[in-house]
Amino acid sequence: MAEQAQNLREFVRKNQGLARVIAVTSGKGGVGKTNTSVNLSIALAQKGQKVVLLDADLGLANVEVLLGLNSLYNLQHVITGERTMAQILVEGPGGVAVVPGTSGLARLADLSETGRQNVMAGLKQMQERADFVVIDTMAGIGKSATSFVLAADEVLLVCAPEPSSIVDAYAMMKTIYQKRDDAIVRLIANMVMNKNQASLVYSKLSGAAQQYLGRKLSYLGMIPRDPHVSQAVMQSHPFVLRYPASPAAKSILDIADRLITQRAASPGTESFLRRFAQTLGLGGSVQSA
Repeated sequence: MAEQAQNLREFVRKNQGLARVIAVTSGKGGVGKTNTSVNLSIALAQKGQKVVLLDADLGLANVEVLLGLNSLYNLQHVITGERTMAQILVEGPGGVAVVPGTSGLARLADLSETGRQNVMAGLKQMQERADFVVIDTMAGIGKSATSFVLAADEVLLVCAPEPSSIVDAYAMMKTIYQKRDDAIVRLIANMVMNKNQASLVYSKLSGAAQQYLGRKLSYLGMIPRDPHVSQAVMQSHPFVLRYPASPAAKSILDIADRLITQRAASPGTESFLRRFAQTLGLGGSVQSA
């Protein structure tokens, strides 16, 4: 145990000035979370940022589908030590580096010590080479879904205007705040008809957050319902590249601008790597790091 703690301390000791780690999540599936992750990553790259997109939507790996990629290696090869995370990176459209996902991370806490160290080392590599690490997480409030969410510097909560999506988004927000007091959560209202509908979604969620959780929910922006989005999905091509003049593409570029310029206040003294180690059940081992 002492050796394990020492190894982890080496990973989390020097992390100042590393990439901002952004987790994109949702309370339920089908609200455009992965599409948002993919196109936002490209939009950030178009704004001059170095971006790594990590597919942590366990078991689905839809990032590659949306980007039209077919990689030979994925996170499973990192876990087993066959490849480093830098070695499995795939160059995606728009200059985004992609870490292909795998179902091998379905239960992070059950990984072997070697597997944990390999994943930790890989995440540190990604932070060192980018301005942003965007993590497409699983939907829902299960432990596997929230591991990356609770470790990230900032969380982007994607919510559609349907009542069920709003209810599930609130459940996700509640889970995040209950487990991490200093979490920074920002709302993206997706597939809305207009700005008024986006404002209504934000009003419902921010009101509930303030009344029941005593928290303030930030609003990052909206993405309108746009037929170009589904067309791009059918073509396995990001809509921000295939249809750059579309309303959805313009909106995602605006969101990227806000994310770059409106940097959140520092989320406490703990680094992403330290928080991620805690999600693996190693919190006690790194408290004094």
